[in-house]
Amino acid sequence: MEVTFRPLTDEDLPMLHRWLNEPGVVRWWEGEDVSWDAVVADYGGTPDDLTEYWIAVVDGRDVGWIQCWDARDEPDEVRPWVALGVDPALGSIDYLIADPADRGRGMGAAVIRAFVSEVCFGAHATWRAVAVAPYRANVPSWRALEKAGLHHVGLVEDDDGPCCVMVVDRDEVLDRPSP
Repeated sequence: MEVTFRPLTDEDLPMLHRWLNEPGVVRWWEGEDVSWDAVVADYGGTPDDLTEYWIAVVDGRDVGWIQCWDARDEPDEVRPWVALGVDPALGSIDYLIADPADRGRGMGAAVIRAFVSEVCFGAHATWRAVAVAPYRANVPSWRALEKAGLHHVGLVEDDDGPCCVMVVDRDEVLDRPSP
C-alpha cells in the first residue's frame, strides 16, 4: 500500500464536504457544523490559523483527510494531556477515512503511521511527540491509532464524553522499522 499526502485545495472542498457528512464520520465530529458554508469557511482559501490540512492518497486514490497542528496553538485543549505527562512540545492530528468500505482494513493505521512519520516529524523538527484524544467510544479510531504505534496515556473529559489520550514520541517513530 503506497501512502502519500497532498495539501488540501479549494478544489477538494466538495469531496471534503461529502466525507465530513458521511454518517460514520459526522457522528464523531464533535457537533461541528459540517454544512457547505462551514466547510468552505473552515477549510477554504487561506486558513486563519497554522493548522495544516492534507488529503491522504493510497495507491493513487484519495481516501481521507488529515490535519496537524502545533499544541502551542491550542493550550486549553492540550493542558489535560500535559497533566498526564505528555511532552508539551508536540503536535496533534485529526483524521478520517472517507469510504466505509476502506475502514477496518488497516488503511487508517497506515495513513496515520505515514503521516506522523513523514509530515508531523518530517516537517516539524521541534515536535518531540504527537498526541491525539479520540472519544473512548470511538473504538475504531483509537484502535487505528494503536496499530499506527500510538499508546494510551490516560483519559480526559470532553464536553461530549471521555477521550483516550494517545501519544507517540519522535524516537519511537524514527527508530521503528517500516512495515
